[in-house]
Amino acid sequence: MKVVRALGRFLWAIYVPCFYWWSVWTSYSILVLMARWRVVGRENIPGGALIMASSHLGNVDPMMLAIAAAPRRRYIRFMAKEQLFRYVLTPFVVSWNPIRVYRGSFDRLALRRAEEEVRRGGLLGMFPEGMRSLTGDLGPLQGGSALIALRTNTPILPVRLFNTNILGKKGNLFPRPTLTVRFGKAFHVERGEEPLAKQVEELTERIREELEALRLEHEAEAA
Repeated sequence: MKVVRALGRFLWAIYVPCFYWWSVWTSYSILVLMARWRVVGRENIPGGALIMASSHLGNVDPMMLAIAAAPRRRYIRFMAKEQLFRYVLTPFVVSWNPIRVYRGSFDRLALRRAEEEVRRGGLLGMFPEGMRSLTGDLGPLQGGSALIALRTNTPILPVRLFNTNILGKKGNLFPRPTLTVRFGKAFHVERGEEPLAKQVEELTERIREELEALRLEHEAEAA
């Protein structure tokens, strides 16, 4: 049985990156037919351990981020709500090897797996709002991104998405909408001596400020 399990892990380790990169480039080929595509600040994606903290507008957001980061050759391991593992697209979701999160409770297993990912130098994709914004504005942020960053001293890369919520909607295909992924600059995180809860609150507010700054940059360019 140990041999079978070891073989299964070996094959899974080969399958996940192959499927990930195939689906990213296939989706990009489709995306360019449906929308205009714009990425700002891609050069800000560093190597090494990183937490990508992104705004969240539409179901396509994980794919948008994966496509945007692809030229930097960074595989993003996302944290995904448990409900996504119970839909028709579950096989697709599972094939990206996300970290399953049970919302509404303190999911210690998800936290441990997320920390393991960044400790081995991976790129962890997170949506601090915890759900899609229905208005396009930034909603309340949860503290999970800040908590993981502080417990592992991992840099955070803020990302703001624009117009991904209108992709595919009736009346928005012609003319094609312009979708934008705007990367900010990664900032260093180091746990201090203050109570952890206070540091999480302050870092979460820092993430919000960085995301709002990206919105202002976007609006200034569009003016």
